[in-house]
Amino acid sequence: MRRPTTGCARTFPPTFPPCPWAGLVAGLGADRVLGVDTGAVTDPAERVAALLSGLGATATATATGLRLRTDQVGEGYGALTAAAEAVMRTAGRTAGLLLDPVYSGKALAGLAASVADGGIRPGERTVFVHTGGLPGLFGHPLAGRLAGDLLHRAM
Repeated sequence: MRRPTTGCARTFPPTFPPCPWAGLVAGLGADRVLGVDTGAVTDPAERVAALLSGLGATATATATGLRLRTDQVGEGYGALTAAAEAVMRTAGRTAGLLLDPVYSGKALAGLAASVADGGIRPGERTVFVHTGGLPGLFGHPLAGRLAGDLLHRAM
């Protein structure tokens, strides 16, 4: 692990939370956090930059200085993407990790896309921040399909 350059938070590896992620950017620095746009707002980078500016951040408080994946929105907020469904199934099957289709599923799909396109190098230590969102899974059509898959395997 590297020595901190400006406080202990700088020793953390790259972090991949769902957007909005201003608190993590403020604490860890824009170079350490990759946000994944889930379609909740039309201008996520500008909103995060404005919040950072209001918190007194300086150099990283610009929309252009933030790392943001915008390729996981799909048809929009709340719309399940094929990539999110795939990672939700894999995370549940291999790690027992439940993700919702609105935020955490799209965020993990963004992390997987970053691995696939080389944004994350093989062996690079990475943290995925699961911020909750589980109630978004209940009542979603995918929840029934996932439960059916699990029951079918158990028999």
